[in-house]
Amino acid sequence: MAYYAKISNDEFTVSESARLMQARHEKGVIENDNRASDGYVALYNMYDTKNTSDTLESLQAELNALYSDRENPPAQEDVDAINVAIQAEKDTLAEEGADLLSQMEILEAEGTEALVTEIENLNTAIANALCRVTAMYTGADEIVMVAGDSSAIQEEIKALEESKKDIDYTQDEEVYRAEQEAIQVQIRAKLEEMNAVPQVEFDNSVYWEGYYGGCKRTSYNTQGGVHKLGGTPFRKNYAGVGYIYDPVRDAFYTEQPYASWTLDESTCYWQPPTPKPEGMDWYWKEDTTEWVDYVYINPDNNQPFPSWTWDTTNGGWSAPVENPNNLPNYRWDEESLTWIEFEF
Repeated sequence: MAYYAKISNDEFTVSESARLMQARHEKGVIENDNRASDGYVALYNMYDTKNTSDTLESLQAELNALYSDRENPPAQEDVDAINVAIQAEKDTLAEEGADLLSQMEILEAEGTEALVTEIENLNTAIANALCRVTAMYTGADEIVMVAGDSSAIQEEIKALEESKKDIDYTQDEEVYRAEQEAIQVQIRAKLEEMNAVPQVEFDNSVYWEGYYGGCKRTSYNTQGGVHKLGGTPFRKNYAGVGYIYDPVRDAFYTEQPYASWTLDESTCYWQPPTPKPEGMDWYWKEDTTEWVDYVYINPDNNQPFPSWTWDTTNGGWSAPVENPNNLPNYRWDEESLTWIEFEF
């Protein structure tokens, strides 16, 4: 049994994806304009003539003429000479066509150089962007057993088969048949040796990741870059919905908890600027980047109004003025910094 994390980089590549689409459109507009130019049209018209030529048609007519008299077939050397000339003309036409096509491609791409570079950079940025784990699947085991490497034995068998050609078949039949059988005995021994090659493990992760669609395999027993059962760690951490997959590090880890914390490259755990003190309960205070010995809840990013403040003990945003009687028929007015009653 193996585990697979479905990933998506959509939320991390919004601007890059939008710009990529725009850049491709801009490139396409320039290419369309280039294809409509007089120079491109002239090259295209010349390219369109390279399927044949007067010389080729004349040679083909000459070849047909050789077979016009069924009772007197042409000499083979005459046929061969014309066929050689025909192939040479076809080669010339193909070479000229390829040269014209190359010129057309260069002309079509004029003015798109900067966009081509930008598109390449955007594709690279998108491919290397962080991904969010959106779902977890249980799937097929990634390890399959396959035949071991027997290529060296196969080459030996091939050489033995070839050696049969060196037998002197002008000898008495009994003699050369004995030599054949001696070689065949060696071949049978090699075949038995090949069949005895032990199977080996093959990691089929790439196939199953594609099969499940947009997935990456994750190791249930890997945490902090260590395999809990002593096996080989895989992608640093077992994934979960909401985790980050980093394609550059080829690793899973949780989302960064605070801006000041950095990622430990060996474990892919987030580490604070200063280690957590031992003993008692400690709370991280991001605005001063320190551990405190009292309850401290860091603010989230959902401040409803600029005037509201965060309750670091209980969490939650509070208005500078309490809601009268805490009733739902009041709404906050940021301009007057007051609660305004409204009717349902």
